Amino acid sequence: MVTARHEAAHRIFQDRPELLSPVFRILGVPLPPKVEVDVLSADATEIRPLERRVDSVLRIA
Repeated sequence: MVTARHEAAHRIFQDRPELLSPVFRILGVPLPPKVEVDVLSADATEIRPLERRVDSVLRIA
């Protein structure tokens, strides 16, 4: 069962993707100084009868 805490953790980065950079820095994950983060669709279904669900999809460029 999905909890409110789980959903909130994803919603933070979906609504404020610019927060990802300082979080990565705290975790010791190197990112370029000027990084762009885009929120993408989390729909991972395909034409074939195969369904994949993800909570958040972020592109870091």
